[in-house]
Amino acid sequence: MDRMTPDKNNNKMWFLQFARGLACLLIVYVHWLTFLLAPASLDTTIFQSALPAYQAPMAVFGYAGAVGKIVPVDFREVYFGLALFFIISGFIIPVSLEKGSRANYVIRRIARILPTAFACTVITALVILFGRLLEGNTVAPFSVSSVLANAMLIRDVVGHPYIDTAIWTLEIEVHFYVICFVLSFFSGQKKAWVVLVMALAFLFVSIAYTYCNGPYEVYRRYLNVIATNGTFLVPMFIGMALYNFNAGNWSVVKTALVVVALLVMNNLTLQYHVGGTSSVIYFNHLFATLVFVVLLLLGDKVPYFSFMDKLAEVSYPLYLLHGTCGYVVFYIVYKFLHETAIALLLSFTVITALTFLVHRTIELPSTPAGKRIAKSFDKADFFGRLKRRSA
Repeated sequence: MDRMTPDKNNNKMWFLQFARGLACLLIVYVHWLTFLLAPASLDTTIFQSALPAYQAPMAVFGYAGAVGKIVPVDFREVYFGLALFFIISGFIIPVSLEKGSRANYVIRRIARILPTAFACTVITALVILFGRLLEGNTVAPFSVSSVLANAMLIRDVVGHPYIDTAIWTLEIEVHFYVICFVLSFFSGQKKAWVVLVMALAFLFVSIAYTYCNGPYEVYRRYLNVIATNGTFLVPMFIGMALYNFNAGNWSVVKTALVVVALLVMNNLTLQYHVGGTSSVIYFNHLFATLVFVVLLLLGDKVPYFSFMDKLAEVSYPLYLLHGTCGYVVFYIVYKFLHETAIALLLSFTVITALTFLVHRTIELPSTPAGKRIAKSFDKADFFGRLKRRSA
């Protein structure tokens, strides 16, 4: 198959597909490698009883040690993969804004992200309950309202605990969608000063969070949410800057200056908010930016790999199901058989099956359905009329 085939058949830029597949592969890989080294440390996080005596296979220790000696000391697959995902979102969301009315944008974003997130969250919750029931524990570790808050991606707003911690990245995605929606009313996504001011605002919030003590302690929770968003929204702004370069809105020099300024502010934001691990996270944000720029400049010269294309297609449900859901399956199997290899094999079998089930029955139908519904709003352009009426 020609490397340009995905572009022609699916209307997707291959370099973005490749970047998405690479990010997903690295995140799944490092999560499971870390898990296999010490799965017993996650029992409370995944709402399961303690794992029986477990010793990681020597092959896993040996492999992890060998890889640690080869890769750069500050390279962390999970931080790099997440940064790459966020840059991709920052690049494609402005494109989505230009495809129709604002109502069109809102509906397509909801259809793209919410049904899959809802399905995966419910599946993960059911698997967690199943694992507990097998041991005779009939007490649910979370309420129905918590499941719904997680599934609707409003957990951080209403203050519910996590069902699966992977949902935090989607919450940041939703916040970015809202920001882009607001910016679209004055084409702010195309203005360099707007992008820089937003990044600067998140930096100020991170500083405020650091020094907010005494009578202002009550505000720390809200500042923490905003600052946490800021540390990972800035890579999205970098993606937005690169979109403007790719679309011909900004020159090379302008884009380079904005990206450098964003990277500097991201570094400072991380230092104030994250602290000790800020340098590691920043290095991987920087590395992800460089890799994305190279892929962008290569364009259709990026070699086509069928595996990466298919992985990118299912990356969304796979990302949501590979963690807590897969870990619980591992716990269940290992408690019965005490065999790491079998537990790993069955876990990946279940994850793969559930990923393709959600992809085919939820993700694939919901995206075009959202587009069809959105088209019906294009003529009405509700938000456009609202803007003209208030002018």
